[in-house]
Amino acid sequence: MNVRYTSLAVLLSATLLSACSSAPEVVPSSGPRAPTSAEQVKILQKEPKRYEKLGMVTVSRDEGASWSDKGDATAGFDILKRKAAALGANGLLLKVDAPHDPKRMILAGYHDEWYQIPVTTGTPPQGMAQAIFVLSEE
Repeated sequence: MNVRYTSLAVLLSATLLSACSSAPEVVPSSGPRAPTSAEQVKILQKEPKRYEKLGMVTVSRDEGASWSDKGDATAGFDILKRKAAALGANGLLLKVDAPHDPKRMILAGYHDEWYQIPVTTGTPPQGMAQAIFVLSEE
């Protein structure tokens, strides 16, 4: 009977530890990174397991971003990916922190995928994302 309780305690401990370790980890900056290419930048709706923040990137209609009547925003996403790549990113996280917390999110398409992107309420409105370097997705 004692073995049964010990096994149960070990199982519960393992479950709790695995739940704690699944929270995303933002690592301190290792300094400037060499630029990457826009093709290397993956769009992420959720935080990966381990990553480094490189900086916020924005895009507006003044820069050539557009949203079609069907919600396609490929031009805007391409601009965001180029800006993130210039910072050395391999990821574009569609989540921003305070004080840049958006008042609204829009649904926009990119190559037949749909994403929610933070947008400012200023004039002109700007799409925002975090340029990141993903160290571990899982």
